[in-house]
Amino acid sequence: MKKLRYQLTAVALAAGCAALFSGCTKPVGGGNASAMQKLGDSFTASIAMTIDDMVANGSIARLGEGLWSVSFDEPPTLAGIVLDFADGDVRASYKGLAFSVPQAAMPAKSVLTDFILVADELAKQEKVEGEKKDGNVVITGELEGNPYVLTLTESGELAGFEMDNMDAVLTFSEFQSGGVPVATGTTEPADVGSNLS
Repeated sequence: MKKLRYQLTAVALAAGCAALFSGCTKPVGGGNASAMQKLGDSFTASIAMTIDDMVANGSIARLGEGLWSVSFDEPPTLAGIVLDFADGDVRASYKGLAFSVPQAAMPAKSVLTDFILVADELAKQEKVEGEKKDGNVVITGELEGNPYVLTLTESGELAGFEMDNMDAVLTFSEFQSGGVPVATGTTEPADVGSNLS
């Protein structure tokens, strides 16, 4: 009986150690499927965000490495606000007026910052690899110990991004490579809040 107990304890410890070490070393990408590399170029897309009880819609644009712009259409508390991300800094603006990021936008700012870090890292890779699921390529990894799931279509277009610890889901549609956003913190007031082209 003692021998069986020791064996079971050893198996449980081994399984625990394996889970611990695999959780610490999860790589970005890696798997049995690959998507076309479209993250390294500039692009625009529509974005829908669900964060806790908040649902927001808008547009997102990648201008270059570390340079992103997100404009909100909904909800009314965020409509017209533009968040510009530049090398780790975030600037909020509304109709040409710059201000600190409003409290209502803070959850979106946090998950978008993490998404941008992941997307920019993947943009540096020659091949984007992950697991094939439902016709998409799913990339799992960890960012500062927080698990994430990034989903791309096989043609390399953004489809989704999730972070469990933030209870956040981003869904992308209308992905277009190239194009220049008109909604940035440096545009003329008439352009702010416009849709991305």
